[in-house]
Amino acid sequence: MKPGLGMPAAFAMAVAVLAGCAQAPVAEQAAANPTAAQQPVVDFASCHRPVYPPQALADKIEGTSTIGFLVGPDGKVIASKVYTSSGNASLDEAVRSAISQCTFRPPSHKGKPAQAWIPVQYVWKMD
Repeated sequence: MKPGLGMPAAFAMAVAVLAGCAQAPVAEQAAANPTAAQQPVVDFASCHRPVYPPQALADKIEGTSTIGFLVGPDGKVIASKVYTSSGNASLDEAVRSAISQCTFRPPSHKGKPAQAWIPVQYVWKMD
């Protein structure tokens, strides 16, 4: 599949990892204790997936980027940083830049909007 067309397995995996780990336990926790802290959850429909940087694509570079996003009470990204590099700065920056544009379900603490860091892992794999 060419970059930019459809959703590659890597993006689907990032969605599944984040959604599966963040939403199910948070929903169960919220039902059991409505005042418990809730982690932010990314809305991937609100943004575009990271685009493979042309040089990394040409060089057939793959890797996994783990980027931390500080999400504010309004669900918008306040800051971001690389937790674990893919080994290629252009891949890391593509993830950081793209996911920074996403909207998140805002985090909460004791039932009130808060800010929190959330890690997002993105796997770059040639299709």
